[in-house]
Amino acid sequence: MNQIKKLKYLENLSYFNKVTLEQYYDLSKNGLYANINRWLKQGALIQLRKGLYVSPRYLQTLPDKQPYCEFIANKLREPSYLSLEYVLQKYSILTEAVYAFTSITLKCKRTYRNSLGTFVYRNLKEDLFTGFKILSRGQFEIKEATKAKALFDYLYLKTFRIPVISKEFLTSLRLNLDEMTTKDFLEFSKYCKQSGVKKYSKLPKLLEDLRYD
Repeated sequence: MNQIKKLKYLENLSYFNKVTLEQYYDLSKNGLYANINRWLKQGALIQLRKGLYVSPRYLQTLPDKQPYCEFIANKLREPSYLSLEYVLQKYSILTEAVYAFTSITLKCKRTYRNSLGTFVYRNLKEDLFTGFKILSRGQFEIKEATKAKALFDYLYLKTFRIPVISKEFLTSLRLNLDEMTTKDFLEFSKYCKQSGVKKYSKLPKLLEDLRYD
């Protein structure tokens, strides 16, 4: 069988790596590497990041690619969960357009770009790697921060190097805090305490004051 025709066996996979390809091809590492490069140039394979691929046929079967992109955001850098600007825009807390899938990871920060979009990863320490839920969207399960945790992650990273968080600075971020409920603020306060950083203990009150201005 022609080598490229064997790729049809992978068309039902949401993603796969070189180990998966090695199961179908009796080739040396150099031979497989050469074939992968050729398939990428021919459009027979789509590279999600180095060593991770999907078949274009698989993408063609998806009626809506957004849930798949969210799912892949979890997979490109593990462990990770969607958060920050991407989630805040979903809840209309950020009013400006967001064009990247933004996530929190335990690994170092990284950005991947592929034909599906831009995937940005920021780092938090392990004890703050929490506050996400697993959502079912069609056939995909996706780790995504709650509204409160996405806001905490965003502000924590924005203000990490600022000695004092001022109301003026928070105002400049143009957050739509009307989308935050009392329950959301209580959850947000929990993460501020969990951070163990003194300046974040005043952040919930600053935001609530800003909300009612």
